[in-house]
Amino acid sequence: MKMIKRVFFLVIFASLSFVADGQETSEQPKQAFKDKLFTGGSLGLTFGDYTNVIISPVIGARLNPKVYAGLGIEYQYTKDKRFNPSRTYNQFGGRLFGQYNITPSLFAHGEFAGYSMERYTATLQNKQRDFVPFIYFGGGYRQMLSRRSFVSVQVLFDVLQHKYSPYKAWEPIFSVGFGVGI
Repeated sequence: MKMIKRVFFLVIFASLSFVADGQETSEQPKQAFKDKLFTGGSLGLTFGDYTNVIISPVIGARLNPKVYAGLGIEYQYTKDKRFNPSRTYNQFGGRLFGQYNITPSLFAHGEFAGYSMERYTATLQNKQRDFVPFIYFGGGYRQMLSRRSFVSVQVLFDVLQHKYSPYKAWEPIFSVGFGVGI
């Protein structure tokens, strides 16, 4: 538990460093805060013997041209028919993220997330729900579609590796998302 607290404070400290670095200078024109806000997220769909539906909305702010930060929620439904009887899972949780633009299109990404995850017990007759924390680091590519909208592709890695994490060490997690100014 001490390790989780230390890592959590490290992520918060790093996020605050992003925000401090992201303060506007007097050379930049002032923008109303509402003009810096964006919403978006991602949607994932897989059908067949392994059905997976992911809904992940986010809200965030472009703190300056280099720094984006935000929070989001996620729900995931899975039905795996490869087992007899089939297994179903409902996972949900939240996340806090920060992104730093290395170039106008390439960014570094850091994220703290926590999910309530179901798993089958050893008897496979009952499910158990556990809180599973994640710390993701990685990066991605953002393509601006207009002055206030974008699409992004990113690859992340779960560096915390909680015992109930579904990700193996250094297993990449790919996602595609979008954002639209509010």
